[in-house]
Amino acid sequence: MNELETTFTRMLEILQQLELTLAQEQELLSAGQVNAALLHRVTENKNEQLATLQHLDRQREALAAASGADQPPYDGHPSLRAQWQTIAQLTENLNHHNYRNGLLLAQHLLLNQQMLAMLEQHQTQRRLYGPDGQARSGQLLGRKFSV
Repeated sequence: MNELETTFTRMLEILQQLELTLAQEQELLSAGQVNAALLHRVTENKNEQLATLQHLDRQREALAAASGADQPPYDGHPSLRAQWQTIAQLTENLNHHNYRNGLLLAQHLLLNQQMLAMLEQHQTQRRLYGPDGQARSGQLLGRKFSV
């Protein structure tokens, strides 16, 4: 059981680090201008933490099977049950936090797409040459007069 408790403790540490990472991600996504490089680093850090949690969860399952511990919520082991409840609650909170960050990210994506569409429309109206490389009919040059 000691190894299983150690694994739970390590899982809690990673979840608490992930909570800080998600808070940092939210702060970056809430800013008017997103620092893309910093957001990328935060996302990479989040991915590493999630990979570590996945590894620890597999380790937890193997240790629980080897020690004969029951399945979550570990009703037969009070200390494991308390740790598991803490892990479950923290995981639920992180899920909500990550969902909010996803909404913020989706909003930034929408705004960027709208801005690109506006710029593309403006750019196509200002072109002097068409897609075939030939001069366009003087929209910006004014009226054509023949003499």
